[in-house]
Amino acid sequence: MKEESKLPSVRSFLRKVLNYLAYIPPLLLLFDLIYAFAIAFRKTQRSSMCLVRTQDALPQHASPLYNRIPPEIRNTIFQLALTAYDDPSRKYRPAAHYYRPGFTCAHKIDTNLLLTCRRVYAETARLPASLNEHTSWYFRPPPGIRKNEIPLGNSPGALVRQRDLRTIHVFAQQYWLEGAHGGFAGFVRLWNFARPTHLKITIRHSDWWWWEAGEHIALDAKRHGRPSAQHYSRPSDSFEPESWGTRFRDIEGLDVLQLELETLEYKKTELDAIVDRTKGWQFPLGDSRVLLLNESKTKRMGWVGIPIDQDFGFRDDVDDFVTDIPEETEMDDDGTVSNEGSIPLAHESWAAHFDPAFVDNSSADNSSVVEILAEGSDVIIGASWHSIEGGDPWEIPMNSGAAHGTTPKSFTTPRQRLEAAGVVFDDSASDPSKSMNETCTYYVVTLTWEAH
Repeated sequence: MKEESKLPSVRSFLRKVLNYLAYIPPLLLLFDLIYAFAIAFRKTQRSSMCLVRTQDALPQHASPLYNRIPPEIRNTIFQLALTAYDDPSRKYRPAAHYYRPGFTCAHKIDTNLLLTCRRVYAETARLPASLNEHTSWYFRPPPGIRKNEIPLGNSPGALVRQRDLRTIHVFAQQYWLEGAHGGFAGFVRLWNFARPTHLKITIRHSDWWWWEAGEHIALDAKRHGRPSAQHYSRPSDSFEPESWGTRFRDIEGLDVLQLELETLEYKKTELDAIVDRTKGWQFPLGDSRVLLLNESKTKRMGWVGIPIDQDFGFRDDVDDFVTDIPEETEMDDDGTVSNEGSIPLAHESWAAHFDPAFVDNSSADNSSVVEILAEGSDVIIGASWHSIEGGDPWEIPMNSGAAHGTTPKSFTTPRQRLEAAGVVFDDSASDPSKSMNETCTYYVVTLTWEAH
């Protein structure tokens, strides 16, 4: 009886084996399809890249480029020919968010050299990607460029070329940089395959949180989310799990990190405070190395530009803040406006654009009306001035100075103050035809971390 009871179990076992064997032919077919697809994909990559080996090309003995010029000089010529340069036919608007030194017009790489012959192509095909800095914009890109656009495209051949990228420059809004799951975290996942050795992140004046309202700027690589000027991390604190300072460990092969921070001249004290705190930032990398700040490579630069469109902090956009001079207001002989009469305040944030030299600081609440008269006009701008934490007054003149009126003898321009502090100016984006009234002064600090 026991032997007979075993027979059904044996039959069911054999039936299951036969059923499983029936899946083998389809699986084999599937494996064949995957293998054929892999081979085709590899051929597509090679055809998209038009990869040419030097030994497959003609030696070009008749060309002076190969029969007379040494290889070292020839390679230098190739590198110069394939380096990006400014395209003057595609100039940017001076009042645009993306206009600044180094980005006054579109960049161009001439690749016609690669079309001369197979040998030249074999020696230069990877140079456009490896030689040049490739820029991604998050957000407010120049015309013709989509935000988040991947350089070189998305084709299989382009993906291969992207592995030759060495330097990537990211223009990042602060909220994007500090985002938890998207933003910079998504960027790292997207670009990890490229394995750049040099990453540069730029935060422009118009990229800070609520820059339109002139809010206090703050940046903290160790904290997750929006930082607070009152609750900075300490040098001994570790990086919070979702902080943007932990993302660099996912970029394999990163050797150099640069952080370029830009603001208006009157916020120099705030930016310098951020720079001082960066000394405690040691970014961990995935290969047990650490990015350490090289203070000897810290650079401070200034530049003078045109006010950004729709920026309420500049004279070109003061329509909402200009009021008629009240009839009871008196104007002194020297062209200034007396404090007699009722002058309405235009906007509180304008306080961040006036020099304390123009402020009557006699009121009990340390706030008084600032009056600046545009010469030859009938408009006046009013604002309140306040002191910052610690009791030191902001040395924050309006970028246009005191309009066209007479100014105190102690008045200095924003540029003069920065130059007195040792800041070197880059005038490549400046327009000498513009008066001081029509410009604003930027303060830029570039910090460099190196892998150790």
